[in-house]
Amino acid sequence: MYLFSGSDCITLYFVNWQREISITEIDGKKVVVKRNKMSKNLHDYLIVMTYAILSILLAHPSTPPEFGNKTTSNEGFEMREKLRLIGIATPSLISISDNLLVEEFVQGGDLHEALSNGSNFSLSFAAGIITGRLHKSGYSFTDNKSQNYLVGSTNKVLRTDLAFIKKNVSVFAKSMDVGTFLGSLLSLDTEKYKAMENAFYEGYYTEVKSPIPYLSIPLRNILGFGLSMGSNWVVNVLLESAKMISNRRKFGFSVKSP
Repeated sequence: MYLFSGSDCITLYFVNWQREISITEIDGKKVVVKRNKMSKNLHDYLIVMTYAILSILLAHPSTPPEFGNKTTSNEGFEMREKLRLIGIATPSLISISDNLLVEEFVQGGDLHEALSNGSNFSLSFAAGIITGRLHKSGYSFTDNKSQNYLVGSTNKVLRTDLAFIKKNVSVFAKSMDVGTFLGSLLSLDTEKYKAMENAFYEGYYTEVKSPIPYLSIPLRNILGFGLSMGSNWVVNVLLESAKMISNRRKFGFSVKSP
């Protein structure tokens, strides 16, 4: 985590193995500077291999995302413009190179932290809409954990960390996106998790008007083990899995926007 303390706010940014994150000013505006760590290539390789292995184990072989130069281009201006045109907001990109990315500072911090602190479930609904819009456009995020979303000052949800976007809407690819997001929230207490899960599903369904991809349930449980370690992960998996399997097979519950 990177803790930034300002005159009137404290913002927590999630940092993974890939990059070192710092916050500075350019032309009087705060920006986020992301520098690749030595472990980035290993991290990317693990994501790609995990994707491939899980797709085979779940009997839905799916081509994994590329890494290397492709991850850099996915973070670039062209991809961000493509996302803007389909209604997915991203932080404004200042500059990008093979080892360094500079983008707009988003004051609200990451979505996982916001949801953990009790923010309105409409933020999870918005993440579901974003995921659904990407799937409708023929792409998937691959690494769709809640820490890869940022919350703006007006509760606008933005998508960051775009490296593994891929043109792929197989059942497995879509399930991976849904499962990764929900798996990253399994550390929340049960009532809060249930509210966030339902809001995400509703947002997603609002966009795609089709059932939640069924492989998202086992993927949520598997990926949650690494993303949400703790007692709540065990409780949420054990209490919810049976109910979710029966409900999501038909996935015909009525959807109401928050």
